[in-house]
Amino acid sequence: MFLYTCGEACGWACAFLSLFMFGSYSVPVKSNAAEKVDVDPLVFQTYRTFVSFAVAWSVLLLGVDFTFTPWGIVSGFCWVPGGISGIYAVRKAGLAISQGVWSCVIVMVSMSWGVFVFHENVKSISAACCAAL
Repeated sequence: MFLYTCGEACGWACAFLSLFMFGSYSVPVKSNAAEKVDVDPLVFQTYRTFVSFAVAWSVLLLGVDFTFTPWGIVSGFCWVPGGISGIYAVRKAGLAISQGVWSCVIVMVSMSWGVFVFHENVKSISAACCAAL
């Protein structure tokens, strides 16, 4: 498969694409068109969930084998309420504040899961603590 054979440059390219996309996916919530019709956050999250579901199948075109795990369903039960909360946050607190706060908190929560639940090794405890601050 292509993504398994590409080198470090491919990883960096994917990381920067991810940075741009994760930093931009809430922009439509603040668009004039969305605010004008006052789309309910549950409806907006339904759109995002459907598009994510539809696009996720495209990895099969890259040669990824189809596999199923119930952990994907568990992940969805976390992702959907988080997305709905994010839409409310963007509408009430604004895009810059909401995205800035939840991005920092996501790093700390993910790090906690990795270290305390999955027992992943940290190369430098002091650097990890500084990163969490």
